[in-house]
Amino acid sequence: MKFRSKKGQLPFIELNGEEIADSTIILKELAQRFEKDPDAGLTKDQKNVSHAMISMIENHLVWVVAWWRTKYPDNVIKGYKMNLQHALGSKLPNGILNLIFKFTFVRKGAKKVKAQGIGVHKPEEIIEFGQNDLRVLSDLLADKPFFFGDEPTTLDIVAFSSFAQIYFIDKDVQFQLRDFMIENCPNLVGHVNRMKERCYPDWDEICKTLDLNSHLPKPPPEEKETKSKEEEKKKEKDEKEGDKEIEKEIEKEIEKEKSEKEEKEVEKDVEENKQKEEKEAK
Repeated sequence: MKFRSKKGQLPFIELNGEEIADSTIILKELAQRFEKDPDAGLTKDQKNVSHAMISMIENHLVWVVAWWRTKYPDNVIKGYKMNLQHALGSKLPNGILNLIFKFTFVRKGAKKVKAQGIGVHKPEEIIEFGQNDLRVLSDLLADKPFFFGDEPTTLDIVAFSSFAQIYFIDKDVQFQLRDFMIENCPNLVGHVNRMKERCYPDWDEICKTLDLNSHLPKPPPEEKETKSKEEEKKKEKDEKEGDKEIEKEIEKEIEKEKSEKEEKEVEKDVEENKQKEEKEAK
């Protein structure tokens, strides 16, 4: 099972054996190959507004949500009802996978969020950034079904991907952005539900079975071919290899953390020695 593209990105798709990563490039490629441009009916000004709003979502709002995820990993697991065994394709106990998820996800995510710039601010400031983005999008949507009228465009698709992550979280989990959306941007709540019903009529089935292709017809259980011993062995081997990859990833992160810690200690010693020499010189 692949967890990331060759570029190290999510999402990605495989089309006719070709790997395509990054949502913007995916949409562009699909539109060209299947001659289905969702923005074909937009004016130049509308396309410019769409571009600006998509940039805001992908380069700002998304990072606010990413910050929340790295800050509250327990809420992420509970809020999205994550089955880590299924998500990671591993048979390791969920308790162990939970620790692995927190260690690797939080550590890597926190670094990225800080490097992007959002992570250096105070929590209340970061939440306010997200609220401001939601308010702008709410004003643009107004009372229309979709951002530019009666039919969804690329902006609606991109916005839905973020709105869904904010809105569809277990109600028992505290998330200020979701509460802000419900209380102050009811039209965005309407938008995310319209997009869900239009694009994912099998949403409940997907969430229940975690089957991304639940809309495709499946043969009755009695008609399914019995897996051969070779197939079973291959599946078991793949699962073991997946577990080994996870273990290697953990070891790599631990070594990296040790290395960074040692580097910091060396830098600290150098700085202390430098200050000592400067003091003696005086």
